[in-house]
Amino acid sequence: MLRFGELLTNEQSQSLHAKIEEIFPTPVFTRICPFKKLRKWAAYLDKYLLFPKRLKRELMNRKDQIHLIHIIDHSNAIYLPIMKRATRANAIITCHDLIAIRTAKGDFAQAPKSSKSGKRLQNWISDSLHYADYYACDSRQTLKDLNRLIQISKGKSSVFHLGTEAGLSTNSEKKDFSKILPFDPLNTKFLIHVGSAAWYKNRKAVFRSFINARTSFPNQNLKLFLVGPEPQKDELDDQLKKWIESNPSAICPLQNLPENILDELYKYAQALVFPSFIEGFGWPPLEAAIRGCPVITTRTGAIEDLLSDYANYVEAENQASINQRVKEILRSSTKKKDSVSLPSHEDCRMKYHDLYQNIMENERDFKLNF
Repeated sequence: MLRFGELLTNEQSQSLHAKIEEIFPTPVFTRICPFKKLRKWAAYLDKYLLFPKRLKRELMNRKDQIHLIHIIDHSNAIYLPIMKRATRANAIITCHDLIAIRTAKGDFAQAPKSSKSGKRLQNWISDSLHYADYYACDSRQTLKDLNRLIQISKGKSSVFHLGTEAGLSTNSEKKDFSKILPFDPLNTKFLIHVGSAAWYKNRKAVFRSFINARTSFPNQNLKLFLVGPEPQKDELDDQLKKWIESNPSAICPLQNLPENILDELYKYAQALVFPSFIEGFGWPPLEAAIRGCPVITTRTGAIEDLLSDYANYVEAENQASINQRVKEILRSSTKKKDSVSLPSHEDCRMKYHDLYQNIMENERDFKLNF
């Protein structure tokens, strides 16, 4: 979200004839909290106790008129009622995904049950979403979820794809790869997954398809590189745990990678395996495709919106189909595909700035036009 905010407020863009200011919670309780396990709750105090008071004060005490407010992440929708009481400015909110809200409502059988406090928070966010004047969604998937859950959003919501761009790694940067990676990407056959260990990433299916491929092609010495955390206990059954313990060098977690290193991994990987149950946007498949990396993924988020028939689509719950797609790519004599052209960061910024301009130019009639 920090990068998204920087994108929209970038001074290099002259497309918007208006002054943009950014306001966000500052760490107070988080900074002084000595216990790591309690920092999440300290952050909640900063976000939900201190910041609303500061936000209301700043909005009410401003001398210049505010024409438009953009909340750049729907998880901050709880500020909308406060803003509506403090100012007459129109409010846009960007919904990146509604996975947490849907999980709290029990929409996903695969998801762990939400805690009571988690359900209260997601209900609070969901109720607050009704106060927005306009909704921007990262993908058709998110738009569909929004229109179903927040009926008032119908007719005043649309899709605004985020930008995706290829990296700019140079030859001088490549000399340092050996200091960061435990292998040579040029001389290693590997599959890659990029993402967290969240339930909806479906990494268990990634592990199973990798083991199946490694067993099917024993001479390839295939490896799996996880750009993210190491396999977690809740991702492993007894069979997976036993196999991983017996093959400790086969799966390699890589965390906090510089972008130029990730860029090279995409370029040399046999495929990105990304069988998510659901995504709001789905950046990794797009990042991989723009570098010509084969992609095995599901029809979720903005992936199908933007990749169309570039990707190899599978069903998240159909392990056999995922296994088969992986083996087909490993058998293929053509490992790389032509890269695709996707909306850039500048395309995304321009589209949002056009929306801002349209709302400000039609400020009085804006709500009536939907």
